[in-house]
Amino acid sequence: MTRSLHAWVTLGCVSLLFFLVTALTFSSLGIVLPAMVGEGGWSWSAAGIGFSLLGVFCGITANIPALLIRRIGVRATLVSGGVVIAAAFAALAATHDLTLYFIGCSLSGLGFTLLATVPGTYLLARCFRHPSFAYGIYFTIGGLGGVAGAPLYFLTQQISGGWRDFWIVSAILCLVASVLAALLVDTASDQAHGGEIEEITQERWTAAAALRTPQFAIIAAAYSVFLIVDITVNAWSVTHLMRHGVTATAAGSMIAIGAFINAGARLAGGLVSRLINIKTLLLVALAILVVGLAALCVAQDTSLMLVYAAGIGIGSGLTFFASTILLLDYFGRQPNLELFATVNLVSTIGSIGPTFAGFVADRSGSFVPAFALLAVLVLLVLIAVITMQPPHKRAAT
Repeated sequence: MTRSLHAWVTLGCVSLLFFLVTALTFSSLGIVLPAMVGEGGWSWSAAGIGFSLLGVFCGITANIPALLIRRIGVRATLVSGGVVIAAAFAALAATHDLTLYFIGCSLSGLGFTLLATVPGTYLLARCFRHPSFAYGIYFTIGGLGGVAGAPLYFLTQQISGGWRDFWIVSAILCLVASVLAALLVDTASDQAHGGEIEEITQERWTAAAALRTPQFAIIAAAYSVFLIVDITVNAWSVTHLMRHGVTATAAGSMIAIGAFINAGARLAGGLVSRLINIKTLLLVALAILVVGLAALCVAQDTSLMLVYAAGIGIGSGLTFFASTILLLDYFGRQPNLELFATVNLVSTIGSIGPTFAGFVADRSGSFVPAFALLAVLVLLVLIAVITMQPPHKRAAT
């Protein structure tokens, strides 16, 4: 197998993993929960704790795959991730009380981290001399997993009729895909050894030096802010729009539309990244995110709701892509594994978004102030990005 073909096989393997873990965790849990709650007789607040555990464990375990890849290699890390997420889904399938449910959700978060963006971006940065296009495809396919979760669950329901069978099928799919990926991915290539391309810095950064720079802090803030917006909008936009007289069906459809647009924006980022400066792309993305939040604040008719869905979808998708590429361009391939893992750890702060918005709504009677404050937060990050210049190692030491 040629090196080029091996790189594309690697892209296919990690993209399949990202698609599956997205579809079978975040995208599916909320769909399966009503059946689990109905059978278990749980409260909705208790069920919500499990969803929070999934998100929190995705964040707080972000450095684990980086440590494992450096110590036992990426193949063993992928197999470990497959075993962990299979165990998570097995626990969910066997759930009769909240204890197993909480364990399953927590292990799902760890499994997601071990199989998704940290090992995926590490491999693609090593396999592709110009990784931006590969990143765009990878992020797009992963994003489409967010659309596929519900159909996969309903298909399982039609065949078997039970929610437990869905978790068993999920365990098998992820375990098989992780073993297949471990066997097929290219772990030998390292494109930096042949001399670096123009977009990626020639300086030899260490992770410790990069972490001390203001540029890293700004990129981490940009990555975190789109996650705060995403999770908050997904949690409360339907309720907010229904309070403005929008039907539940119309309000819910905006989330699906936004997910499709988000996936398309990630692919578009990969296509135009060779033509547009990545910092400029990040600025455009953040500006569009502000527009989306502003439209959500006042949306009552279809046209403004589409502006909101497009703004959040395009803004989030491009911010995800551009901040990830900018991290690679500014600090190089060698420390990217640790740096991207740290960015994911920092972004755990996004989990406070729904709680913050709910707190504001309880006291003000509306979600508008919370969405407006998020728009201001995004605007502040945008201003910081405007002032940001590429770092130089001598300035960080």
